[in-house]
Amino acid sequence: MPARDRLSWFRWNPHDHHADPAVRAMSRDERAGYRDALDALYMANTGTATEDEVRVWAGYSNAEWEEHREAFKRAFRVRKGKWIQKRVVAEIGAAKRRVASAHAAAGKRWGTKPPISLSK
Repeated sequence: MPARDRLSWFRWNPHDHHADPAVRAMSRDERAGYRDALDALYMANTGTATEDEVRVWAGYSNAEWEEHREAFKRAFRVRKGKWIQKRVVAEIGAAKRRVASAHAAAGKRWGTKPPISLSK
């Protein structure tokens, strides 16, 4: 993915994060791994991943994953082998719309083309 299509920041609300029952039920170690997985999803500019990607991003070996898998699964929707984090999907979409709107306004004012695409 071209750098121009990647978000350089994302909106983060610690209150919402910690208010999620799935997050509250996680151990401290699981919460840290989950946050790493969320960051990786944002850096990949997607809210979906394979289970193995989530496991690797969270920092667990295959053997460790068996113990922690269910805690992570409660924080995702799993469909057709994809783990979907709905808040990440929504936040990426909202951020892309904000950036595109700002670039469109700048384009009208300065006659430039927007440097971000809304694809994907």
